[in-house]
Amino acid sequence: MKSILSLLILFIFISCSSNDTSDFDLNQNLYENNKLEDFELFENANEFINIGKYDLALLELDKLEVLFPSSPYSNKGMLLNAYVNFLKKDYEKTRAIAENYKKYYPGSKDIVYANYLEAMTYYVLIKKPDYSQKDAYTALDKFNFILNAYPNSKYEIDIITKIQIIENNLAINKLSIAKFYLEKKNINGALIYLKDIYENHSSSLSIEETLFLLVNIYKSIKEEEIAKDYAAILAYNFPESKWYEKSYNILEELEIETDKESWFEKFNPIKLLKNNKEDEIIEIQIIE
Repeated sequence: MKSILSLLILFIFISCSSNDTSDFDLNQNLYENNKLEDFELFENANEFINIGKYDLALLELDKLEVLFPSSPYSNKGMLLNAYVNFLKKDYEKTRAIAENYKKYYPGSKDIVYANYLEAMTYYVLIKKPDYSQKDAYTALDKFNFILNAYPNSKYEIDIITKIQIIENNLAINKLSIAKFYLEKKNINGALIYLKDIYENHSSSLSIEETLFLLVNIYKSIKEEEIAKDYAAILAYNFPESKWYEKSYNILEELEIETDKESWFEKFNPIKLLKNNKEDEIIEIQIIE
């Protein structure tokens, strides 16, 4: 019985070894029989990407890296490899390759793309405002790093747009929490989040309603001067807003008169910048 079992194990071992050898020989032939130059492999990879054959693109890029390690196309191929993995939604691998690129080519002019690609892996994972915003904060930090470390890059406008979208998302999340605290009659809890929006997300789409709630809260606790400060900011920045009208009615307890002098001027209101862009199609440039 033991001898039969031993023969069976030996047969399996030999079979597995034989298959491994065949696979190894096949892979070796892919490299040894290559007749393409470095730029041709790079061009092939781009063509495969354009038609959605990402695995074939990765194979061409792997041959480029192995056969032409000193080629400038090998440098670019590494970033293209990261991009293909991004398209395949393998974000962990994308980040790993981007990190390696930054380590191996610290002086490359394309290092900004490696940072941009890494930030995008977090940006595409941003969830709806009622979920955890961990990825949103990470993406925001990485995009801000790029703006500061690489000013005037070709990704700057795109990054600024994406930062605005992240800011809107975070503000909506905090506004939702503030409203929850208000429903529970927890004014202090609500104020923490509303002031956070005012101080850190003043250009978000939620700023008008945030200012109105601040007016409402301070009016309710008899802090009328503070309430008027926030109402003045709302009036100065968004005079046509329904939230300004509601704030005015709370403070004056009457309808707005169109010819009435701007009462808010004495409160020295500040100017806020608000971006009205609500939606964006996620796009990412391919490395040239």
